[in-house]
Amino acid sequence: MLHLFDLPYLISTYGYTGIAIIVFLESGIFFALPGDSLLFTAGLFAAAFELNIIFLISLIFVSTFLGGLVGYEIGRYINQLRKYRFFDKILKQKHIDMAHEFFDKHGLIAIIFSRFVPIVRTFMPIVAGIAKMHYGQFIKYSIISSASWSTLMTLLGYFLGQVFPGIKNYISWVVVLVILVSVVPIVLDLWEKRKTRKNEMIEK
Repeated sequence: MLHLFDLPYLISTYGYTGIAIIVFLESGIFFALPGDSLLFTAGLFAAAFELNIIFLISLIFVSTFLGGLVGYEIGRYINQLRKYRFFDKILKQKHIDMAHEFFDKHGLIAIIFSRFVPIVRTFMPIVAGIAKMHYGQFIKYSIISSASWSTLMTLLGYFLGQVFPGIKNYISWVVVLVILVSVVPIVLDLWEKRKTRKNEMIEK
């Protein structure tokens, strides 16, 4: 399990297959996986070891999109799936509520925005399935979000690796930084909610 978070080891050992599996799972099934940092690191590796960046982005896009479709189906049948211990343990209501609030706040465009927010991106397809969102609309927005996320995050690492070739020697530190940056939206949202609740208590 620890190797799932050792991104240099994961990519160098399992290559494209490891990347595809992790991205697929994190896109609509299991949130405790390194999404943003994995794509960024994969881009760095592509630059450092001359991997095929077009194939890499295409693979990530397909894995992301398919993971979202599975998440949507999980949402449609969530009550039945929760009868099984595995799904009951990973489908935490608080995470679904978090994604639901994000969906209510941003509407359909949330399908796109959520792709760049850890945890929320995993549960947004599930929420879309629970809400019985029109399948055609879900497909359309999922294609846009999957393409945007896979392209932007991977190319960011790729171009940084080309501009600063020596950065591959500090990949672990870069990964930590990417993780910290990626959780900023969640921290800000939690802070805003806490502030709102505090103000409501004062008014009472």
